[in-house]
Amino acid sequence: MFYAEALHVAERTLLDGATLTELKQASMDLRALNAHSALADLVDAKIESIESQNGYSDTGDTGAG
Repeated sequence: MFYAEALHVAERTLLDGATLTELKQASMDLRALNAHSALADLVDAKIESIESQNGYSDTGDTGAG
């Protein structure tokens, strides 16, 4: 139960209001500590969500003109 609560708190405090750059750095830091980090998975999912909303793609397209 503590793990689920920790993820919920992290989602509210880390992910809400964080910039895309901050999220990417947090993901890299978490992966450096634990390659199989569930929290890093959560951060990566948030990054993908932001990028898809903004029209980013894996090719580096920023969605601008």
